[in-house]
Amino acid sequence: MTGTLPTYSIVIEMENATTIEWDEIRVGLTALANEIASVSASGFARPKVIISHAGYDADAQSLQSHINSQAPRLEEVAELRLAACPGGRYYELKNNGIRATNADVVIFMDSDTVPEPRWLSILLDPFRNPATVCVNGYTYLFYDDFFTRTFALIWFFPMARGDEKFAAKRAINANNVAFRGDWIASHPFPPNNGFKVSCTLLMHQLRREGHEIVHAGARVYHYPPRGWRFFCWRALVTGRDADRKYTELHSPNRAWRVVKSFTRWGTMSWRTIRRVTSLAFETGMPLWQIPFATMVGLAFYTLAFFGHFGLATGLVRDRPEMIPDYVGHT
Repeated sequence: MTGTLPTYSIVIEMENATTIEWDEIRVGLTALANEIASVSASGFARPKVIISHAGYDADAQSLQSHINSQAPRLEEVAELRLAACPGGRYYELKNNGIRATNADVVIFMDSDTVPEPRWLSILLDPFRNPATVCVNGYTYLFYDDFFTRTFALIWFFPMARGDEKFAAKRAINANNVAFRGDWIASHPFPPNNGFKVSCTLLMHQLRREGHEIVHAGARVYHYPPRGWRFFCWRALVTGRDADRKYTELHSPNRAWRVVKSFTRWGTMSWRTIRRVTSLAFETGMPLWQIPFATMVGLAFYTLAFFGHFGLATGLVRDRPEMIPDYVGHT
């Protein structure tokens, strides 16, 4: 401890690094170094930054050299540690990072997120209250063209502006969230075959224990998915993950799961139409593109329905979701 300020560590998973370029990773790591320097100047102790990767210990030196060349300031302001988890998936990498720290607060971010100014101080401030267990930040999707604007409108992140009500109801952001260190050490992300399911399960575990999730304006932007291959694969995975969540939290009964696949298709289709038509101008999308964005959104959730229906009926086996090689850098 430094006075009354908690110690903290930051865990960064490197799975998402397979879908973006190092130029983009550099932006996020440089912004992180600036944030650490800022809170250190206010009295926080030098943190540990844990890079959790799916390679082997032998890969550490090469990876660290690459990180140092891309964001040299990071090693100046923090203790940099690489933690190998061979073949690890997204949440396995996060749990691997938890084991590498004993700080009072553990913060999770992703290799494809970029913190805005004051992100770290806003995320840490609620932990001055000893009752705080979890602080959830505000993650939104970056956009710069028609396709990414459409994703920003239909995605499960809130919009950058004017979407605070949706943000307050969202599940915890595994790419922008902080936990009391002793709690997350004893409650790691639950195992699941899903791609992005475990954070929802962990959120329900928090609530079952009576812990309030503090929603803070600690903002990061997430690089958008790009390319039709990723679009199709991610849509099908979104549907399968919806079935996994329903199975875990509501019922494993196949009949109910099939019914849910249809009702969710309708719900998400209506949500897509509503959000695209009401929020498109927030992204700078011209009027003539709105019908096309709506069609793209409806196509996404139709593919998601097929993924949901296939797993619910047993036509598709429930296997661990991995980012396929054909997706490549997006």
